[in-house]
Amino acid sequence: MVQLAPFTVLVANLVMGGALAATATASPLMRNWSRLSLALVGALVALLPLLDALLLGLYVFGEDSYRDNGISRWDAYRSPSGGALGPTFVLSVVWMIAASALLAVAGVRGRERLLGAARLRPLSSPSS
Repeated sequence: MVQLAPFTVLVANLVMGGALAATATASPLMRNWSRLSLALVGALVALLPLLDALLLGLYVFGEDSYRDNGISRWDAYRSPSGGALGPTFVLSVVWMIAASALLAVAGVRGRERLLGAARLRPLSSPSS
């Protein structure tokens, strides 16, 4: 069973979030790039949420480093009455896959408005 330290997962999530934020805010600088370069960057950036979903799955279903007895975090922290852990985990993974798909389509097709939906800042107003 995989054992990931919480600090490692936190740092990886911060790095991925920083990369997505840098891509979102640097898009005006990328206007001079070729369409192929933009598509390549878009495809690579689209992989980040998928990598994050994989990391989340490995962390949740990996061995609990606090107990260190072979039990997974999923089994160690799940409420006996069900709780919201299952639906919350599934919803998080679904949102990461949706974000990845949106970024991939926006990057590959070069769709400025679609990419704007995935950005951290609003789209600029259309020129009249």
